[in-house]
Amino acid sequence: ADSTEDVLSPFLSKSATPPNIVILLVEGLGRAFTNEGAYLGNWTPFVDSLSQHSLYWENCLSGGGRTFAVLPTVLGSLPFGKNGFNELGNDMPQQLSLMSLLKKNGYHTGFYYCGDASFDNMNIFLKHQQVDKIKDKHTFPAGYAQLPSQNGFTWGYGDKELFRFYYADQQKDPVGGPKLQVLLTVATHSPFLINEQEKYNQRVDQRMNQLKLTDKQKVERKQYRAQFASILYADDALQQFFEKAKQLPGYNNTIFLITGDHRMPEIPMITKIDRYHVPLILYSPMLQRSARFQSLNTHFDIGPSLLAYLKNTYALKGPSMQSWMGTGLHTARSFRNIHSIPL
Repeated sequence: ADSTEDVLSPFLSKSATPPNIVILLVEGLGRAFTNEGAYLGNWTPFVDSLSQHSLYWENCLSGGGRTFAVLPTVLGSLPFGKNGFNELGNDMPQQLSLMSLLKKNGYHTGFYYCGDASFDNMNIFLKHQQVDKIKDKHTFPAGYAQLPSQNGFTWGYGDKELFRFYYADQQKDPVGGPKLQVLLTVATHSPFLINEQEKYNQRVDQRMNQLKLTDKQKVERKQYRAQFASILYADDALQQFFEKAKQLPGYNNTIFLITGDHRMPEIPMITKIDRYHVPLILYSPMLQRSARFQSLNTHFDIGPSLLAYLKNTYALKGPSMQSWMGTGLHTARSFRNIHSIPL
């Protein structure tokens, strides 16, 4: 039986209509270099500032160490199968997710990705969810710059271009009623080539001085200049996203979630679990107060908690039985773990 507790409504003011939900999945965004207390230093000044006005879970774990796990885990709290849920392709069993359940409750659903949506069978999974709109690199019009290629290959478009495309699409095609939209970035992925490379290479040196790194630490970080440059770029892109989002209708009735799909593995990790350690931030103009939680949570817990909140606060309908792997987000301020987690 569905017994997920609604832990979000005490923090959010209730609006007249169900809120829009925007989930920002940032490629490789690991806790090791994100926000205050990051052991590699805080390389995301904007995300850090946003987290201070948000609900911020600093000890969140992704479901997998690569991108293939993120959609089934965040949206569906689904098991892996043998090699990942999406690897089942057209043989995926019937499944429920936040996307399909909210669609049944009148939500318009969309997925925006600056790469190819067929990567990791994401498009097959989304079609199972009867998503209303899939936008990937094949749908970008002229006037958007792809990431620099390496040996003739590029993943697609940078984060700034993705967010610009998303904003233009929202203006061009405003949809009445609530929306659930998922955006997945790619610039912070190997080979870490961005269109403003020299600008962000210089920013790496500036940031190392701001962080007051020792000479030894600077030598270590410079080995991964391209990676840190891409992280600073992604942070700037998110700042631009939120500046533009304020201009969209429905902004004041929107819940934004930011997390990494996994921790970037190209910067060496100190433990195996480091690869899964990502930040989780819930920001909304509806928030009545901010809070920071040290309790351990996972991507498996996001879908159940959002659905429990919407069912409890806005009487959205959902099944009486549930098959989530997760049990919902935990809001203890001090470190503890109540979850059983498959990685």
